[in-house]
Amino acid sequence: MSPEQRRNSSDSSDAYARAVRREEQQQEREQQQRRQDDKLQNIAELTEIDEASDLFRQHSHQQSMEGG
Repeated sequence: MSPEQRRNSSDSSDAYARAVRREEQQQEREQQQRRQDDKLQNIAELTEIDEASDLFRQHSHQQSMEGG
């Protein structure tokens, strides 16, 4: 193999390796974003549950105070 062919082969290998790294990094970013979105959704769901529980407690307390 001539030096020119080796250089072209090496350049192609390097370009392929960079493309693979970019793809892996993109997938990693997407996974991190999904995990973060899942966390935020779980927090929102827990907040809704807490708000509903608070409302129920307030209503129960109010009824107790009114004697009913």
